[in-house]
Amino acid sequence: MPRNDQPGDFQIAVQAATRAIRAINAGERAGDGAEFIAHLTAAVAANLGSSYTLTQARSGSWEAAKVLDLVHSTAGYDDEYLLTYRTEPVEIVVNAEFELNELGLWKTYPASIEHIGQQLFGDRYKLTRTETHPAWGTREIQRGHLTADELERMEQTDELLWNLEETDQTDYQARFTETVAAEYQRLRSEEPNVYPASVTVTVRFTDDFDDLTDPWDGLAGHLYAHARANTPMPGSNTPPDHTAGDRHADQLLAAGHWPHLRIPELSHHGVPITHDTTNDPSAATPEEDQ
Repeated sequence: MPRNDQPGDFQIAVQAATRAIRAINAGERAGDGAEFIAHLTAAVAANLGSSYTLTQARSGSWEAAKVLDLVHSTAGYDDEYLLTYRTEPVEIVVNAEFELNELGLWKTYPASIEHIGQQLFGDRYKLTRTETHPAWGTREIQRGHLTADELERMEQTDELLWNLEETDQTDYQARFTETVAAEYQRLRSEEPNVYPASVTVTVRFTDDFDDLTDPWDGLAGHLYAHARANTPMPGSNTPPDHTAGDRHADQLLAAGHWPHLRIPELSHHGVPITHDTTNDPSAATPEEDQ
């Protein structure tokens, strides 16, 4: 049992539970002490995600067995009604850029740039030139045979497509959130006793990879996996094909969903007759570009 001069979580919890049960015993609040302890334990388990998270550190102990018995007798043997005791929102943490990159969406924007460049300037667009500088030595300059005016035109094309990529990611986040909300509403309508209205679901997008929601993580994991599989892709309004991995991008391009077609200033460039990213510089992975 923790003992120190400064009250920690254990002491604060003990004090709060003691006050509550004293009030119950004095007739100042409804219920009884045993019910209070049972519901309190179930609420902690619900906030953690499952009854087994309570005993994770020492699951084979006699204390663990007794605690599980208490929670299961309160919220169901398989945690069926555990969510009804939850006091915190269910949070889903998603890295949208990672989700889209896994499907190869990042490749479609440079593919559009490559197509436009070759359409405007032919083979000159792909040619590079070698430049030597005392500070950094010899390097290859991309688009090395274009004039200053031609380079400026391509830079404007670059900017339009990179802006579209940012917009697409924002749109994907909004659609992902809507898909999560729709699925949770479906669950609630079908089993209101299991998914109470008092429990809210939030989606938080991050650029990091820490604390991302695991597809196997209870309700949060189910909602994440459902949204990941069903949120329409930017530009195509079709669900992703995760079985194709990053080759999903090639499927989008083959179906005519080229990013620049959604930009009024660039849509007149049309699409190539065929496209294969196997030998396309834009098909390199982000790591290979670094």
